[in-house]
Amino acid sequence: MKKGDRNASKLQEIPMREYEKITLQERQERHKALHPNDDNIVKVNDNGEPVNGITWNKAGKHTKKMDKFYKEHIYTFIDRDMNKAWVRVAGFEEEE
Repeated sequence: MKKGDRNASKLQEIPMREYEKITLQERQERHKALHPNDDNIVKVNDNGEPVNGITWNKAGKHTKKMDKFYKEHIYTFIDRDMNKAWVRVAGFEEEE
């Protein structure tokens, strides 16, 4: 089994970056400057538990278009071979 990093010869050509020594307070201030709209408020649900994950905003054009499609169509059998397809329901008028 080989020992060491197989890319070590390539890494020698790339110089390491010089890091400046700053205090934690300065680091926090720099980070806050990069996120001006962040109020650092934890969102909670009705039970008072923090909400993690995705926060969904209002529906876009595609969602509205799909909702209209699902309202006007049904997914049903179209022949005796048990093939299914979306079929438009009668009663909805085309908008022009």
